[in-house]
Amino acid sequence: MTVQPRIDVATMRRALSTAEAVMALNPPESPMIEGYRLFRVSGGDVAWLDMPANTGAYAVFGSHPRCDVKFASGDDVCVRHLVATCCNLPDGGFGLRLMDLQTSIPFFVDDDVPRRSIVVSGPLLVRIGKHVVGGLPVGPRASSRVLQVSSCGMSEPPRGLESVSEKPDGGAMPPSPTEGITTSHRFARGEISHITSVRPVSHIEEMVAPRAKTGYVRLTLQSSERSAAVELPEKALDDGVLLGRADNCLDRGLRAVLSTHISRTHLLLLRDGAEVMALDLCSTNGTRYAGQKVRRVMIPAEGLALTLGPELTLIWHPQT
Repeated sequence: MTVQPRIDVATMRRALSTAEAVMALNPPESPMIEGYRLFRVSGGDVAWLDMPANTGAYAVFGSHPRCDVKFASGDDVCVRHLVATCCNLPDGGFGLRLMDLQTSIPFFVDDDVPRRSIVVSGPLLVRIGKHVVGGLPVGPRASSRVLQVSSCGMSEPPRGLESVSEKPDGGAMPPSPTEGITTSHRFARGEISHITSVRPVSHIEEMVAPRAKTGYVRLTLQSSERSAAVELPEKALDDGVLLGRADNCLDRGLRAVLSTHISRTHLLLLRDGAEVMALDLCSTNGTRYAGQKVRRVMIPAEGLALTLGPELTLIWHPQT
């Protein structure tokens, strides 16, 4: 059964006003750095962080103490719940991608349509359980009205978050949850955000190829006692592939290799354009490359080896 949102749009507006007031007292360190200011509002408590664009930065939302944006434990939010990344847009600008990590609790925009993965250009405000999560663009190309809020905090109350998608004849139509469909939403003070629903993080069970071939990649997990390998289609990497002990992660024999030193959702494999990345999801025992602890690693065509936790090796095989 789909979990329905527990807060209404009016509460979201109030949460946004609270976040703006708090964050205005702490402007970004450099007004010239472009990216997103992410925030979480739980009641009157506000947490935020700045995520520069074009640096490979990302943020993990969840109740685990290592998460970048933290929720209280047992607060209707999973240990590792969402990942936010900056992404390149077709017009040459940057946007924000928000991905649910195959949890049982979807997020919502300003309607009752459950979302699992979206790309947004402009400001973003969503609800998850009883919390409000959002992102405000910052930097030279961000809206001057948004920058004014960030710097002085003396904005008028938000005027609405209603859908403003248009029919060809100019009439309003409700937002569609269909993959690839873009809807527009009126943000605070008349700002317009364009939100595109994209494929959620992959359920890889139905997509595994019988053998490696063009358009597929191969990876192996290897411990001191056992190993397992799997081939998967490159297109699954566009959606994101999860590795870890949780049932929502890639299996095909891989989870049998994992020990309790590996987090339930440990690593996200994600392709953005021509680049394939391995993103550590704030795991308890970390991910290492060449002996150094890392959060993000670019995977080259010639392959590489990562260490998950204290001893598990992830081998990304060269592509032929």
